[in-house]
Amino acid sequence: MDLIPEKPQITGNYFCTWDAQCDQMYTWKERPADRTARDSMCEAFLFGENGLLRSFDGVREDLIVVLDDGWDVPYGTTDSRVFGSLEADPERFPSLRHLSPALRLQALSDRIRALGYRGLGLWVPTQTPSLVNGREIRRTPEEERLYWEERAKWCREGGVLYLKADWGAHQGDADYCAMMTDCMRKYAPHLSIEHGMPGRPLFESKETGHAVPADMEAYLERAIAVSDYFRTYDVCHELKYASTVDRAAICLQAAQNAGDTHAVLNIEDTALIGAALGCAIGVMRHDFEKKRKYVTLPPRLVSETAAALRWQRIAPPFAAGKGGLLVSQERLKDVWHCPQRSPGLWPDVPEGDYFVTAPASIARNLPLPTVHAAGEKPFVLCSVHPESGALCVAATPRTFPAGVDLAPLADICVEGGTAHAPIGLFGRFQSMSVVFDRPVEGCRVFAQNLLCDTAADVTAQVVLSGCRLTVPGELMLRIGTPKDAENGIPAIVIRLVQ
Repeated sequence: MDLIPEKPQITGNYFCTWDAQCDQMYTWKERPADRTARDSMCEAFLFGENGLLRSFDGVREDLIVVLDDGWDVPYGTTDSRVFGSLEADPERFPSLRHLSPALRLQALSDRIRALGYRGLGLWVPTQTPSLVNGREIRRTPEEERLYWEERAKWCREGGVLYLKADWGAHQGDADYCAMMTDCMRKYAPHLSIEHGMPGRPLFESKETGHAVPADMEAYLERAIAVSDYFRTYDVCHELKYASTVDRAAICLQAAQNAGDTHAVLNIEDTALIGAALGCAIGVMRHDFEKKRKYVTLPPRLVSETAAALRWQRIAPPFAAGKGGLLVSQERLKDVWHCPQRSPGLWPDVPEGDYFVTAPASIARNLPLPTVHAAGEKPFVLCSVHPESGALCVAATPRTFPAGVDLAPLADICVEGGTAHAPIGLFGRFQSMSVVFDRPVEGCRVFAQNLLCDTAADVTAQVVLSGCRLTVPGELMLRIGTPKDAENGIPAIVIRLVQ
């Protein structure tokens, strides 16, 4: 028995090249002053014999490839006024230099799909270039619109599936976001456009509480309403779980306030949060991290991403405003002491102590979980898919002065499961109990590691009592964990059978 569909559903999940571009630079012990992460982007970097896109075996069909910052400007570009041409640079992509802009995009789309990915996505700034051939250009609002309409037609002809709108002169301007979206929907209706939450990787938090500024709240509600996907934005690796949980709560609430919107929240690289909350994933990690040098961060396991992507074949991301949302009033605090960082390591912050607070739990379409622990708790996130009834729960790692990505164990209980629907469990815990809509005693219970293709009968290893299923935490580690994922975050799918 295989509990995971062979083929993915259509989602907005993507692999973004930015971190890989940075890591390409980190292979230099002393990086040349004129080299930046933008200058990693080129044809050989993507498609070479050992190129970036040779990764993600087994889940390429689940991912769009988003070419990030640098793909459409000449090498060495640093002036922000130049960005936004949407013309694949001929020096970076010499095999395309003879083609029109739209046909360059088509050629890139074809090469990416030939490798097994869903297709092509593009990073774009929220602006048009204001410096062209060394000359300043000022466009009227109507000229700005005409510019984006032309680019939308290129994207339609080139088969582009996704635009990731990021920074730019109009970042944080909901009206400009709406204009860009309108152009794409009019001339490239097959394309999805993502806007994002502006800000720094380390948002400041205060001991006394947490509040979203009024102008940010207004922007979020308006921008989410005109987005297909909305990104929680870049976070610092060492505080990624707390930061992403906090931003997810803020954005999901904004989506609820926005009313009837189909926008899906993208939580970037913290894939288990995406799985648990029904959000899209913007993958940043990659196999290149195993090769990088001269940086202090350990490589992130691609297997964790693969597990979340495979779960979303069962329960794909759903609209951020769809169904009920509950956010715990209890807030947990993660603390990280930033040492002296390697030169060029992002984010560029001074040595010192940093902290982020975030809600202890978030639930979509079911009650908040109960969490009991002898000491610190994990963040616990859960959702029921509004169409399939699939339930997913994640217990995330935490960051404390003792270390990064530590896993406090807890006894967790969620209510609202549907007995016939799959259950996804991510993370480490003492025990996990699910309370269903009817008695489940007498059912057989099958479990499968999300990285494997065969389920095992684990009925004798769990407890069924009345309407409750209890899974011991150690079962997560016993269910077919592949060798290369032993140190990762455990992830399984469970199915009850009468």
